[in-house]
Order: sequence, then C-alpha cells, then structure tokens
Amino acid sequence: MAKRWTRTRRRRERNLSCLVIRPAILLILLTCSAAAVSRSVWDGVFSKVQVRRGQTVYREECAKCHGENLTGGEDAPPLVGNAFLKKWQGKTAGDLFEVIRKTMPSEDPGTLSRRQYADIVAYILNTNDFPAGEKELDSASAALDEIRIELKR
Repeated sequence: MAKRWTRTRRRRERNLSCLVIRPAILLILLTCSAAAVSRSVWDGVFSKVQVRRGQTVYREECAKCHGENLTGGEDAPPLVGNAFLKKWQGKTAGDLFEVIRKTMPSEDPGTLSRRQYADIVAYILNTNDFPAGEKELDSASAALDEIRIELKR
C-alpha cells in the first residue's frame, strides 16, 4: 500500500510540475527575452560629445562618398532621411554598426576603432533627429543589439 501511495504522490508531483512550474518558467523566459530588446533610438542612447566626435570622423572618412550632409553620392546611399529610416526600421543599432564596420571605409573596411564606428553611428542617429542622452552609445555588439531603430516613438 505504501508503494502505491508513493507512486501516486510522485505522479501528482510530476503533473504539478507540468501544469504549473514549467509554464511559469516559460513565461519568465519569454518576458526576459522581450525585455532584452527594450530600448529604442528614441531613448537618448548616445551623447552630444559622442556626436561631435562622430561628426569629425564622418567628415574625415565618410563625407567624400556619402556627402557632407549624409545625403549620399553616386555610389553611396544616403544616411539620412526617409529612405534610410525605412531601410533600418525594425533593425537594431547593432545591425547598423556591423554593416558600417564590415564595409566602411569602402577602400579599407574595418580599419577604424570600434569607438570610432560607434561615434559615427551616434552622428548618423543624431542627424536623423533622434535625441541625445547622457550616456555614450556602447561599441559592444550585445549592447547595440538591444537598441531598436524605430521611425516613431
């Protein structure tokens, strides 16, 4: 009789685990993953100081192809305006950072420091009328991947 009661009890505990604990764990995991991408470019993710540095690097490394006002050139796409924003809508600052880092400057990609690339991204975001904040845009991919590019707040 004791074995039977023990088996029944174990079965009930397993059922409790399946019905209550596992869904609770799943809910926690889903909440955490949704919170991972919780910031947007509207949250002041770069600083004004960083924008000034980015503007300097942009003028030295990017303006010859993308134009002084980021409007693009013969073979270079615009980095400001509706076409740019629609292209990057729903992507992350990390996506933008990595494309720039891997492909620019076009004659020698990847030669700038991660900080310089982050500064350029800050300058591009600022030029697209996203607000500056107190902290600098991080140059770490994981942090950049948490920042969504959104057309509207």
